[in-house]
Amino acid sequence: MKKVLIMLMLIGFFYRVYGLTDNHSFWTDENHVAIFARAILERGKPVLANDYSTGVYQWLQYWLSAISAKVFGLNEFGIRFPSIIFGVLTIWAVYLLGKELFSENVGLVAALFTVFLKIEILWSHQARPYQALQFFYLLSVYFVYKLAKEEKFNWHYFISFLAIGILASLMHGLGLVIFFVGFLYLLLLRFFWFKKWAGMGILITLPFGYYFWPQILAVASGFAQANNLFYYRVFLWHNYSLLVFLGLVGFLSCIFKKRSSWQILVLFLAIQGMIASFFLTQPFVRYFYIVFPFLVLLSAVGLVEIAKIIFKKHQLLPLTVLALVIIAMGHKFTLKPRRVYSLNEDMQEVPEVDWKKVYNFVGEKLNQDEDIILVTNWSDLPVWYLGEEELDYLIRKSGKVEVKKDPVSSATLIYSLGEFRDIIKTKKKGILVIDSWDDRVPEGIREYCRDDLNKELEIDRLYPIQPRYWPVEVYSWGLD
Repeated sequence: MKKVLIMLMLIGFFYRVYGLTDNHSFWTDENHVAIFARAILERGKPVLANDYSTGVYQWLQYWLSAISAKVFGLNEFGIRFPSIIFGVLTIWAVYLLGKELFSENVGLVAALFTVFLKIEILWSHQARPYQALQFFYLLSVYFVYKLAKEEKFNWHYFISFLAIGILASLMHGLGLVIFFVGFLYLLLLRFFWFKKWAGMGILITLPFGYYFWPQILAVASGFAQANNLFYYRVFLWHNYSLLVFLGLVGFLSCIFKKRSSWQILVLFLAIQGMIASFFLTQPFVRYFYIVFPFLVLLSAVGLVEIAKIIFKKHQLLPLTVLALVIIAMGHKFTLKPRRVYSLNEDMQEVPEVDWKKVYNFVGEKLNQDEDIILVTNWSDLPVWYLGEEELDYLIRKSGKVEVKKDPVSSATLIYSLGEFRDIIKTKKKGILVIDSWDDRVPEGIREYCRDDLNKELEIDRLYPIQPRYWPVEVYSWGLD
């Protein structure tokens, strides 16, 4: 079985690295990682030239991307490569957890699904922490489950669980969920341990509360301000109804056979689903994606149980064939590797635009005339493509707190159409880059640009064929 797992990981690596060397431009959130990875290479720490940093937030993501860029070059492939590694490791972790919780056959089917699932491949292409979080979630469940099975407290498993939680938290604030769910599971199964180790638990919790307080407060303050349950129900049932059906079969079979190993998977799915639905104000697939393998594991249980009914004994070979048939026929799987996978194939939520083409054009204009000023409605994009502190003005809708300077780019903030028109009067030459999806652009600015400024360029896609187009427009004034 080890040889089979190694083969699956090699196939998974090929599917994930295939096409990534095309270096398609980053989307907006990836630029955030890229600028701090570059800062590490230039200054030895994730701090911009204006002394701005994000503290511990995504700290590990920045460093891993910087190390990768040092090896492969400061480009899209170099910054994204760590996610490929975590994507391949996820195949191994899914198998490991499936074998521990259920059986080797369940682990094999779950790993097979993970290799060919499009959603797993595409998130292994992104310079974002969610693929790493998925891997860390799987390992944390493995160690917590192993710990809870022990009659006596096992320090090896406990320390491993803590280490995984720390690494996940340094990738993203959602890594803290590992501690919450893990300790809740232990509390439910091994309550008597907590009476003995209550003091140590407090000592462990206090430092985390101190360092990650901003992330904890941000998530907690969002409670009851959103209800995204319908969004995630549509995401799962509309796109992955087969996995959901198989998962329900697996869940019911565990109940019928009085297995308890399903409990920790359902606990993580339920709590992460609740956090994504009711605590995070914006619904994004990536917030649920980190627990997606737990659904895959339950679906593998369901398929194994169905195979037992159909094939009786010695079902490994026909089980594998059945799994491959599902992969070949399922539209959310792919047997033929593709060079690109759209983040909007399931839910249309991430603008995929050729930002390199946009800022190559803008950069050429700025190099031709140093008197041209640059105005945008996103700050990290020009920082990555043009350099730090190259952005002059940033357009934002007025909010509760108004600052004069953007902390990332040091650009001066513009909060109204009137302020923007004053800038045009005082600055004789300028370029504005504005996108079509940002809802924090002051009222009237888009209409003013279309009526009174010169439209230089419009880019609406990154790949030739996309589920949705997100136009970005470049306007100018005072240019020849």
